[in-house]
Amino acid sequence: MAFVTLEVQGNVGIVTVNRPPVNAINAEVYQEMADTFRSINGMDEVRVVILRAEGKHFMAGNDLSELNDLNQSSILAYRDVVKCSVGAVYDCRVPVVAAVNGAALGAGLAYAASCDIIVASEDAFFGIPEVKIGFISAAGFASLLVPGKMVNYMALTGSGLKAQEMLDKGAVHKVVPREKLMEAAMEVAEELLANSPLIQQYFKKALHINSNARLGDQYDVEFGFSAQVLDSEDYKEAKEAFLEHRVPVYKGR
Repeated sequence: MAFVTLEVQGNVGIVTVNRPPVNAINAEVYQEMADTFRSINGMDEVRVVILRAEGKHFMAGNDLSELNDLNQSSILAYRDVVKCSVGAVYDCRVPVVAAVNGAALGAGLAYAASCDIIVASEDAFFGIPEVKIGFISAAGFASLLVPGKMVNYMALTGSGLKAQEMLDKGAVHKVVPREKLMEAAMEVAEELLANSPLIQQYFKKALHINSNARLGDQYDVEFGFSAQVLDSEDYKEAKEAFLEHRVPVYKGR
């Protein structure tokens, strides 16, 4: 695979995303993530997964060059690709630990939220900046991390939260210096390995059913509204202003 690799150390599978310079997520990354996590489900020796990234950022969101090509019909197919990929992480049969450094934005936040436990470096930053580029997505996954009103703030302003703020809200298990990130993730993995894999699998299913039965429906709602604004002047202005590093001028149409 070009951008996603899997290394197995004992009973721990380490999935690494590496798409320089900022690990922006394109169709290939989505597909490789889905394929990798599906393959893990068939590997009995893997009992815990750590999801990490090379470089400065965990995942800095969607590749904007692909979003520029979306239209009313293609956005629904794109939605299905995203749901399938992020869902493969969420539905992984074994516990998944996210080791987050730098930016976890948009779809990057969704991947982190789909993991069972998050360990973050001190420079980690979580956000849903989609509103700034005229898109509607990822808020459903943010609701797995922070309370509803904070999700509203993040989604409607495009502002994010630092690692310590996420720790204070209970979204992150531990915040450590960047050089200690993988060590901290492996410590959590060792804790998980001390328990029954069978019980963990059923416990994980129960947790998902009880707390997030409608998560897939939330993605349908968000992408449905995104489809409605694709042809708007504000959507085009948001994208252009973001790429041109200027303040957007919205017209409300």
